[in-house]
Amino acid sequence: MNRVGKHAASSRGDDLDLMNMVFELPEKDKMVMWSEGYLDLVIDKLPEYARDILENRKEKWEDTKAYYEKQLKEIVKQDEFKIKVKGERKEFALFVMEHFPELQSLLFLIYDDNLKEDDLRKFVYRRKFSSRKRYLQ
Repeated sequence: MNRVGKHAASSRGDDLDLMNMVFELPEKDKMVMWSEGYLDLVIDKLPEYARDILENRKEKWEDTKAYYEKQLKEIVKQDEFKIKVKGERKEFALFVMEHFPELQSLLFLIYDDNLKEDDLRKFVYRRKFSSRKRYLQ
């Protein structure tokens, strides 16, 4: 939890101080709060007139998350995917790497039956602020 989250979590926090702290945060840190799940706490502690700043961003990130959820559901519905999931892990890995390299981390979580909402949020964060460079192949 960053300092803005800690400030919001303390009940004695001043909402104007919190608002100034939010204004000073770069986009990356605001998205970290969302991906780790405590952005709503910060939004609730902000004054009414300052909430739309984070609410608009949150809505945009939620839309992106919904896009990836929809993509995953479409992939899971495919007959070829269903067959590969029932097969060996090595076959599944080769299939995913060949057809869906950008979604492979989420698809392996689906294979392991371990996909959570937090995983999707972190995936969206990593896609936006990836430290690795993506090259055209």
